[in-house]
Amino acid sequence: MNLKVLSFVGKIERVIIITLLFSLLIVIVYTAIVFLFLLFNGIVSSIGSSFSENNILIHLHKIFGGFLSVLIGIELLHTIKMYLKEDVVHVEIVLLVALIGVSRHIIDLDVEHIKPITIFGISSLIIALSLGYYLIKKGMKIKK
Repeated sequence: MNLKVLSFVGKIERVIIITLLFSLLIVIVYTAIVFLFLLFNGIVSSIGSSFSENNILIHLHKIFGGFLSVLIGIELLHTIKMYLKEDVVHVEIVLLVALIGVSRHIIDLDVEHIKPITIFGISSLIIALSLGYYLIKKGMKIKK
């Protein structure tokens, strides 16, 4: 009886994961298309406008934020694929997605109006995630 229930739950779990995989794929493709459209549209429209330092920095800020959003989606897609293949969540991929997410958040921050304790907290988070990623990668090399 228990084996049948576990088998049934496992099949439902697999269907949910595959559904999430394809849903995320659709979102990533849509995000990439929108990002590329906005990128090229911004390049064409900025040709006629002034190339002031502030204007360029604003455009670069938006470009890198959009690029990191697409990259986060791709890493999440990779995490789900690895889970389907090996039935294990790879912690190094999760840490990498977290690092990319924090990096994207940093790009969106208005540093001039943020409290120093917030900057300290974000810095601590980056150090902790980086250290965790480094230790896991180092441990994987020793294991092999």
